[in-house]
Amino acid sequence: MPGDESSVVLCDDVLAEILVRLPAKSVIRCGRVCKRWRRVTADASFVAGHAVRRREMIVLPRSEPAAVRSMPLYTYPDDPRPEDGPRRFLCDRSERDGRTLVGWYDLLYSLDGLIVLGQLPFRYVVCDPVRRQSARLPELPPDPCFSVDPCGFYRHASSGEYRLLCHCLGKDQLDGAAGVYAIFQRERYFCVLSPSSPASRRLPARAPAPTHDPQDTTYEVPVAHRGSLHWFSEHPEAHGTGKMLAFHTLSETFRLMARPPPPERDTSSSRALFELDGKLGVVDLQSGTLSLDVWVLQDYEAERWALHHRVAQMPPPRCGNVLTVTMAVPMQGSGGVIMMGGPDCGVARLYNVKERRMHRDVFIGPESLTFLVFSESLVSHAFFQRPRCPVCTHLHKLALSLLEDTPDPEICTHL
Repeated sequence: MPGDESSVVLCDDVLAEILVRLPAKSVIRCGRVCKRWRRVTADASFVAGHAVRRREMIVLPRSEPAAVRSMPLYTYPDDPRPEDGPRRFLCDRSERDGRTLVGWYDLLYSLDGLIVLGQLPFRYVVCDPVRRQSARLPELPPDPCFSVDPCGFYRHASSGEYRLLCHCLGKDQLDGAAGVYAIFQRERYFCVLSPSSPASRRLPARAPAPTHDPQDTTYEVPVAHRGSLHWFSEHPEAHGTGKMLAFHTLSETFRLMARPPPPERDTSSSRALFELDGKLGVVDLQSGTLSLDVWVLQDYEAERWALHHRVAQMPPPRCGNVLTVTMAVPMQGSGGVIMMGGPDCGVARLYNVKERRMHRDVFIGPESLTFLVFSESLVSHAFFQRPRCPVCTHLHKLALSLLEDTPDPEICTHL
């Protein structure tokens, strides 16, 4: 113990190497032991190194539709396999009136140890599972807003604010000539919500109108790279332009960017964008032939893609499931290994991009992969000290139940 003359005094490097292996809650407790331990655990390099080690993927068990759990993101043989690793309970996302199920909460995003939860109409909460803190985001007024689709969650570099980007769709506008309400004439705009601000803020950029469905304003989970969020294939302009959409988080401006060329023959391809070693990449799996193309964005400014390599035929999953690729994430300490797959195919594939070979398959079983990566963080945020909103009571209770070993009985009863 500190202060005991018979104890061995560890140097700061050895102490940091020990503490960095502990869960975030244990590190926070250790930081209260003495000033030296607090200085070691508060060091920026220690905080960054700890976050890298504590990466998990959020999964949704089909046998427990209300539960949200996580599994470790490990790769190498000396580490436990993801499918065999422990599942940590994160939260119960159901809303209940007594024992009656009345609704669900949406798990939207995970970034820097923060989780974003959503509840209609237009209510969102940011929570820190490690410190059991939560804060509401400003509510969007129902008038003139008809519907809202969250687009992405990011950290604004210059202000340090965490912001939720939303695509807002106004109410129908009356077409004077036809005398009817026209869906295509609805006002479309972007808003940003921040737990550090009391009100939402409208961006000057006009939101695009969908080219195939006037009411489709959905966005996939974006990939962050070089200070921008990137939506590869699911955004309002994807079908009409054949390009991906990028949002620069500092200037808050949008631009369309080129995508790799589509396959010439196989129309059953599925593609996913990922970021690895400071570059954007795309995996393109042709389901009919099980061939795989790996593309790399060689020149970001010129939007020039290059085919990194091609696998003529990959082995099919042994479980008999059809492998589709809609999302991909790098593994922890992977050395070039990514996990690619889809939420509902029951199997994900670990593929080594650098060595150009299949690592192995991960059989998820009765779970759905979200491909949302949760990393424990030791950073505290001042916006959690703001007063809570009464209408978000259920969401705050939900946030406080995060990362417990077992669900809170009181919360499960009342939600």
